[in-house]
Amino acid sequence: MPKVSKTKPSPKSAKAVLSAEQRAEKRKHFFKDLAQFLLCILGGLIYAASINLIVLPSGLFIGNMTGLAQVVQDLLKVFGLPIKRDITGLLLFLFNMPLFIISFTSINRKFFWKTAITVVSMFVAMTFIPIVQILPETLEMITATIIGAVIAGFGAGLCLQAGGSGGGTDIYGVYVSLKRKDFSVGRVNLIISLIIYVYAFFVKDMAVMIYSLIFSMIYSFVVDKVHYQNVKISLMIVSKSEAIINCITKDYGRGATYWHGKGAYSQLDTYVINTVVSKYELIRLRRHIQEIDPNAFIIENTDVHVTGQFLSNFF
Repeated sequence: MPKVSKTKPSPKSAKAVLSAEQRAEKRKHFFKDLAQFLLCILGGLIYAASINLIVLPSGLFIGNMTGLAQVVQDLLKVFGLPIKRDITGLLLFLFNMPLFIISFTSINRKFFWKTAITVVSMFVAMTFIPIVQILPETLEMITATIIGAVIAGFGAGLCLQAGGSGGGTDIYGVYVSLKRKDFSVGRVNLIISLIIYVYAFFVKDMAVMIYSLIFSMIYSFVVDKVHYQNVKISLMIVSKSEAIINCITKDYGRGATYWHGKGAYSQLDTYVINTVVSKYELIRLRRHIQEIDPNAFIIENTDVHVTGQFLSNFF
């Protein structure tokens, strides 16, 4: 009886299959990064448009690096420099140059490139978009303040959601929060805001300062709503697959607590997993859990306050 020879897959073909998988993975990461870079550009353009078309024509000051650029421009005019056009965008770009070095050396390279492209898009947009009030003149100042804050906060939040920033206080805040756990991005912003609003109090009238404060509060609120990293979600996952625990701890770098449970109806052994993630991570984690175990049961709680070590994954 003739022997049936079993053909073994050659190492060459296995290598070709592996390289194809690697190419597919690289392509996936490429399109993901491309989408995030485009989101950074879009956020920068929206932010710049709100500044030139609503904030500056209304005479408002912002409690961030843009507001600092407004203050410096006013001081340059006081000292007699012949400034014929608004240079807020140029000053903002110059202020961010040393901060780029901090983000490149101390924070994250991908964060640096995303922030760089965001700041460049903002600079170009603020240079070429004319400073004109697009809102009707009959509109009340408080209404213009709210509209400007919502649009600017949405643009800045998109940049942060994509893993970049508009530069300035965002870079300082991220850098300080990574170096000192007892310090926050908000505290850095508060110090710079105080400098700007003290200037507005002594140089501008009281109404400008009040409306500027209202603008900053609404702006911060919108940024937090759009920027998913600031929203924490508690998850309870019931699944028969232990791979979900490894996914949470290794792929996402989050801690988790689990118990061995038993289904009340099926009487089958199961895992009950508890963890806390950001809202941005939740979008991806939910998809990964369903890929691992389509029958997994997930309970989400958005009203979460965390005391203890919970790292903000900005990137």
